[in-house]
Amino acid sequence: MRPVLMARGVIGAVLFGYTFNALMFVWDEGLRGWPLVAFATCLLAGFGLQLVHSTRDVLSWPGPRTAATLSAQAVVTFAPFLWAGPQAGSLAGFLAGSMLLAVEGRQRWALYAAVPAAMSLALTWTGMATVDVVYGAYFTALTGLMVYGVSSLASLALTVHAARGELAGVAVAQERLRVARDLHDLLGYNVSALTLKSELAYRLLPGSAERARRELRDVLTLSRQALGDVRVVAGGSRPMSLAAEARSAESMLIAAEMDVEVRLAPGPLPEEVDTVLAIVLREAVTNVLRHSKAQHCLVETSREGDHITLRVVNDAADVAGPEPGGGAGLDNLSARVEAAGGVSTTSLDGEWFTFTAEVPVGGPPAPVADDPVTWTFAQITGQPWHLRVARTIAVVVLLGYGVLMVVNVLGQHPGALSLVESALCAAVLVGVQIAVSLGFLRRAALPIQAAATYLPLVWIGAPWGSMGGFLAGTALMVLPGVWRWGCYAAVGVSVAALSVLHGDAGEWTAYLTLSTLLTGLVVYGIGELSGLVAQVDQARDDLARGAVTRERLRVARELHDLLGHDLAAMTVKSERAYRLLPGSGDRARTELADVLDVARRAVADVRSVASGYRHMSFTAELDSARATLAAAGVCVRAQACDVPPEVDAILAVVLREAVTNVLRHSAATRCEITFADGSLTVWNDGVSTLMTPAEPGTALDDLAERLESIGGSLKYERSAATFRLKADIPQ
Repeated sequence: MRPVLMARGVIGAVLFGYTFNALMFVWDEGLRGWPLVAFATCLLAGFGLQLVHSTRDVLSWPGPRTAATLSAQAVVTFAPFLWAGPQAGSLAGFLAGSMLLAVEGRQRWALYAAVPAAMSLALTWTGMATVDVVYGAYFTALTGLMVYGVSSLASLALTVHAARGELAGVAVAQERLRVARDLHDLLGYNVSALTLKSELAYRLLPGSAERARRELRDVLTLSRQALGDVRVVAGGSRPMSLAAEARSAESMLIAAEMDVEVRLAPGPLPEEVDTVLAIVLREAVTNVLRHSKAQHCLVETSREGDHITLRVVNDAADVAGPEPGGGAGLDNLSARVEAAGGVSTTSLDGEWFTFTAEVPVGGPPAPVADDPVTWTFAQITGQPWHLRVARTIAVVVLLGYGVLMVVNVLGQHPGALSLVESALCAAVLVGVQIAVSLGFLRRAALPIQAAATYLPLVWIGAPWGSMGGFLAGTALMVLPGVWRWGCYAAVGVSVAALSVLHGDAGEWTAYLTLSTLLTGLVVYGIGELSGLVAQVDQARDDLARGAVTRERLRVARELHDLLGHDLAAMTVKSERAYRLLPGSGDRARTELADVLDVARRAVADVRSVASGYRHMSFTAELDSARATLAAAGVCVRAQACDVPPEVDAILAVVLREAVTNVLRHSAATRCEITFADGSLTVWNDGVSTLMTPAEPGTALDDLAERLESIGGSLKYERSAATFRLKADIPQ
């Protein structure tokens, strides 16, 4: 929330400064009595309206309300021209900013342009010179863009901050898909292989004890590998070898009484490619064993140029239907191959089924490093949209203030050479400031800008409006702690001292000082805020990674509870049977019968767990809600009884949408989730006047309709700073 608070603090200070400046100038022009009181009243009204437009979500307001506030601001902006003269237009820029903040679509820019146009007409009507009219229109347009920029960036930072939990939720969802895929591809293969080899060893006993012992040796190897795969699924991936996987596949297919031929191209492979192809081969062989009555199988790889191709061919393919339980083996293979930068295809030629995966040997293209020193234009434009918007606004406003500085120098009537030299110094100031805003030159910025700020005094001989604004803003950005404010104040004092030494009037000295300090504050707000948006973006990624880590820990516990015990039992019983052979075949056969029972149960558990990760369930969604809200900094308390199976999916959807609303439409610090007696309630304490919770006509209406279709109902209520959603289902 720091970017939002900082932006609103800058807006408040700048608005107050410009308001005070306007009041000071009309006082200097001799305005007194009721005209001064009336002008001050209009200033205060304009100040308040602008604060509202800059700090509220005005785009969500009803049209009549927006029109009323904009009209009121227009009246208090231009009415004082009738009695206060041209100085009354000092706050017209705020009206231009409000047009951009409160109106949607292309018409916002038309209304924005209409304000400086109206300002030009008003200044012309009061008899101002053409140069002053142009300056007034330009200053109005620039101030409007500045107000819009800082206010929009505040809203943008708030949006990015609120979206942190949504990103964590997406990251958790992606982690679940990975778990489902790895359960299917890794554990599914090993458990199926364990079952197959255990059945073969069981059939060989008691007559062929030695052959059964060899099969049990493979069972022990596979069971230990499966226990390792439980850790892989829970924690990510580990390096695998295509050659080792090919040997294991050959052993498996021979055990299934197939004719097998394995031909691997010579030469090492990069670790990432080797792992991907090993996993792809494992799942392809699993599909051969599960979904065909093949008698022949060919596994081969070939290497052409910078690509390697893996082909798995078998006969007697049965591809008429999907895997029981809703498996997605071939989809998983395609996803893995595409993630490695390759392509996969399947073909059916008579009775021969071929799966082909072609992968670049170098793996997928490496992501471009986010290094500011090596940024190119394409890399900058490839940044997240909110970061691009922030930086674009910063650059445009800083360029505008640079032009304004040159215009102020023109007011000193310098010679042509002095004007060119001053313009070059202004270009240096703007260029350095843009670089600082993008993360460059932070150490060298102050001395360079100090030279470019004070050097024009040599040929101009007098201070000018907003002379040290860029230097003051840079001091706030690059210096630590109290030093920044000390240096910021010192720049203002130096401008005031130069003005006094030059013999300027007190009012002009005050104007120069205030203009410098206000420009510094704007430069700081515009420049620093884009950097803070980037910091929020990085923090959001860190929160997402934290959510994934918690999800992995939860997966590890679940897999340990569901599969770890079964796999450990299979290992122990297989070891016991192995030791009993060849002498006690009957006893070994009894142990193998137990192994088969456990193996079949483990196969069912793998499919059940994988399916649970692919499809929504209330229990899984509740766990995800805890992780996601915690990642967003929300304290969560959840209580739930058992959910009836027939409403499990719809309650999961309701919970997901409710949590999304908490993240999108609140600044919650606490959230309570309860399910009892057929009612799901989600409560949070984060509703404020600055954030509007979901209203009718959103996704909640769709949920309400779905609940009504099963005889339930959805209600939500807002009171004080809390929001409560309640879903009732029929008992």
